[in-house]
Amino acid sequence: MKDSLLSVRIPAELADAIDHRAAERGVGRSVMVREAVAAYLTIRPAPAPVAAMPLAAFLAALATAPRLSADEAAAYEADLREARAALPPLDDPWT
Repeated sequence: MKDSLLSVRIPAELADAIDHRAAERGVGRSVMVREAVAAYLTIRPAPAPVAAMPLAAFLAALATAPRLSADEAAAYEADLREARAALPPLDDPWT
């Protein structure tokens, strides 16, 4: 992929921080900015907050919600257990 040149103005303090971190890592300023922008763009925005619902409206909606049969609930539970068992182990954040 061909690179594009992009000029951006940032505060001097931020440029100094980028330069400091780049020097620590032994890379150029452009590498730091590219990585930061890529990381920023991969973050998913937080979902919109759910509007509060009066308790009476919630209970009315709950009363009409579809229910799983015992067999459907058991199959759903089995699917969840199988999916959980297939997940890779979590990395220990303390090591």
